[in-house]
Amino acid sequence: MNAVFNGLNRILQVLSAILFTLLVLATTWQVFSRLVLNSPVTWSEELAKMLFVWLSFLGAALVYGERGHMAVEYVARKFDEKKERGFAIWTHVVSLVFALIVLVWGGWNAAMNAWSQNLTALPINIGSVYLVMPIAGVAIVLYAIYHIIEISAGRESNYPIPESEVAAAEGEKMAQEAEKDLHLDEEGRFIEDEEEAKKSHVTYHNEGDVAVDESDRQKGADK
Repeated sequence: MNAVFNGLNRILQVLSAILFTLLVLATTWQVFSRLVLNSPVTWSEELAKMLFVWLSFLGAALVYGERGHMAVEYVARKFDEKKERGFAIWTHVVSLVFALIVLVWGGWNAAMNAWSQNLTALPINIGSVYLVMPIAGVAIVLYAIYHIIEISAGRESNYPIPESEVAAAEGEKMAQEAEKDLHLDEEGRFIEDEEEAKKSHVTYHNEGDVAVDESDRQKGADK
């Protein structure tokens, strides 16, 4: 399932990047031809609208897969972990049903009904514009199934974790690893093993501290 998730992510990312690039080019050419060449073209506006529709639906599916949509979790956070997980799974079940009924089934019917209708400035039918709805719906269904499985297994958090919290956790982890205690033997060499350092009768400190022999410390205490 992870392979499907990663592959779907990659496909939608590439498609979204291509559609966004084409949208920028089409819009730029429309403005340039109207304001600079004083000869506006009609096809660029229809192309920009079509690209925007496809980009919106595919982008929404991608953001859902990455759990980037807004989540109102105030009420769910009031319950214990088990019930909170149930709420999280329920939200993805609702998303799955919505995608199946509205996007896949409804979008496919809309595309088929409009397949015989053509655009005025482009040699493309309107059904091909609506075809993005079932495509995005299938993607959301796959994403929903993946999140339901991962949350049920406890491999994924119940709700999206803000990027700031993720960055803070990663920074704290890196700081803890950087502050890992190092040990010095009697010759001033670092010893990574704590047990070996204890056998050398040397106290261990962070890097930069001076090692102190336990026997010397005991003599000072006796005095």
